[in-house]
Amino acid sequence: MKGNLNKLLVGASILASVTGLATAPASATEFTLSGSDIIKYEAIDSDGDGILDTTEAKPNADINDLLQGNCSVPAYLPQYQCQPGEPGGNVELFASSEKLDLEQFLDHQDVTSLTATFDDDRSMTLSSLTAVDWFGEDLNTDYEANTLANEWFSDALDAYNINDVLLGSLGYTRGSLYSTFLNNGGFQRFSDANISYVNNNEGLVDIGLAGHYDATHMLLGVLTPSQQAQLDRAQVLGILPSELQASEVVKVTHNGRTSYAYTFSAARSTLSSDDGTRSHTGVYDPQFTLDDPVDVPEPSILLGLIGVGGLVAAKRQSKKS
Repeated sequence: MKGNLNKLLVGASILASVTGLATAPASATEFTLSGSDIIKYEAIDSDGDGILDTTEAKPNADINDLLQGNCSVPAYLPQYQCQPGEPGGNVELFASSEKLDLEQFLDHQDVTSLTATFDDDRSMTLSSLTAVDWFGEDLNTDYEANTLANEWFSDALDAYNINDVLLGSLGYTRGSLYSTFLNNGGFQRFSDANISYVNNNEGLVDIGLAGHYDATHMLLGVLTPSQQAQLDRAQVLGILPSELQASEVVKVTHNGRTSYAYTFSAARSTLSSDDGTRSHTGVYDPQFTLDDPVDVPEPSILLGLIGVGGLVAAKRQSKKS
């Protein structure tokens, strides 16, 4: 299976402009839902200042109104941040995923999907993940098995250079952290993507995923005071960034081809959910091509290009296929 999960690093699209990074005008998109395990979130102005700042559940909201947003990222900002009110609402697929324990998740087969149809009549379907997606048909949950679960877990640690020494200071090995993540519902938490937008720019599709700008607790779980002190020390020393970021994973189907899209870099949104989780504070933007995949420069190369162009922001993006 691992051969079908080759990593394709997708670099940020570079707009040659001194004003910043912004997504090019996208074609109109129509959306249809399949399945009922969803939550529709609408962006609202909670304090009356004219700026959308909060997302709240709106069961009767029109998905074609919710998902027409975007995230424009001005390059002059020290941290990537969307414009006020962006990206707008979102739809959560497989909204009940985090209520399932591991045994229930392994038995769960229902899928919630969102199909985006573009004005050129091409389409793609975004779906929630099941245990079969993560662990294969034989549901092999073992560490180092040839599964999406292990590939994604390794990518998450490698994205932040979380090595054996750092893990040891937290009382973990890679294997024990994987087991803790597995048994504490980690994969369920990353199976219920919140789709904010799906924008087609001449065959290059931006998939906006709403999530936590700081996903440290989602990746590492609840830390003991000693573990938190070690993590704080690593962040003060610059070994780790102040926020660990990770999008939820979304299954992408187009022309009979299946991919798993995710990224470990977010822009800061101007929104926050009102459900007590303070989610939707980050916007993750993996990309997908409607044609055959093409190689894209790695982020380190992109940063060099950005330096030449005078831009100072780029988003790391990755895709599994």
